[in-house]
Amino acid sequence: MLLSAIGVLLLALTVLDALLTVLDAGGRSIFSAKAYRLFWWCWRHLAKLLPYAVAQRALSLAAPLMIALIISLWIGGIVTGFALIFYGGLSVGDLVTGGGSQPGLSAAFRLSWVTLSTIGFVEISPSNMAYSVAVALEALLGSVILTFSITYFLSVHRSILDYDRLVADLHHRMDRNDDPMETVAERLSADNMEGLERWLERLHDGLIGMHQGLSRYPIVYFYRPQARERSLPRTLQALGRIADGLTYCLPEPSGPGSSPALRALKAGMADLVSDLREAYVPVKTEGHPKPVSRPEFEAALRGAPLAVVPSVRRYVEISSTLGRLTGHTIDPGRAYDRYRKWLPAAQRTQAFVAAVSHDLGYDEDLRPRRSSYLLGLLSRGPKQRPQPLQIKGTG
Repeated sequence: MLLSAIGVLLLALTVLDALLTVLDAGGRSIFSAKAYRLFWWCWRHLAKLLPYAVAQRALSLAAPLMIALIISLWIGGIVTGFALIFYGGLSVGDLVTGGGSQPGLSAAFRLSWVTLSTIGFVEISPSNMAYSVAVALEALLGSVILTFSITYFLSVHRSILDYDRLVADLHHRMDRNDDPMETVAERLSADNMEGLERWLERLHDGLIGMHQGLSRYPIVYFYRPQARERSLPRTLQALGRIADGLTYCLPEPSGPGSSPALRALKAGMADLVSDLREAYVPVKTEGHPKPVSRPEFEAALRGAPLAVVPSVRRYVEISSTLGRLTGHTIDPGRAYDRYRKWLPAAQRTQAFVAAVSHDLGYDEDLRPRRSSYLLGLLSRGPKQRPQPLQIKGTG
């Protein structure tokens, strides 16, 4: 009866995990999320044994393989659970007719697998009433798990398509430029404020879809396009630069800087980073970034080189470009105040993007290694969650 009890427990955990994975809006599960992380840890370090180009293609296969892994775990849990129940014995005295028949282990697995794979339409019909009830129950659970598996696949696929749609829109609008602010500048130079507003609304709608997909189905996080410009880190970086740039880098708080679409996009980015940084890649920042002094900032506005402070150089470039296109003169005092507000927001976005990029293997040394490297990793074992990156607050 102990084996039967273990089988019942395994069935309960499997069915509960399938229910949570498919239906829970918060992405909770019993073991699926841990299976994602364990599989990714093994797959990423195995990729280090391959040439770089091959490793990048191999990492792109992780998410599809995870789908097959989870469905296999559900099916394996049902088959193993009922096999243990069959093997453990189901005789309960007078309530059972036909005696206390008990199959061997191999026969129990065969009965369980055939029952699940044929959903009960099979000539294997135990004379023992308890076994007959168990076979019927397995056939019922098999149809439920099959339905959950199809729903899971279609839901994950739809979430990935929503993500691809957002990335495609952003990538096509940027026209292969690395800096999304160039696209914003082009629209401002053409005085196309209505078009910019509509674009920001589309980006916000796409961001909501991506956020919901990542929150509900953690496997979407491991979806890894081969093209780096379409990757999750680049997408987050572009959205963050657009939101931070239009919020803090415009010379005057008017126009696109005060649009409802921009406020919605900024709030959506804040919610995404807040909700996902602990679930996927926790980032611990060491203090706050230290801004440069006002005289140094004003010198940078006048064109003095500040090569040692790239954040100031970038802020001045964005602010000067947007000021020229909107026809506003930059006031050094107001610009410095906006710079002090922009710096922490830009640093938080940069830290989160760097953590995601490292965790997904984009910023990692993937040169071929010796087999002893893999043995050393296996001896240490995987972590249940990614380890936080230490991001120092710098100007």
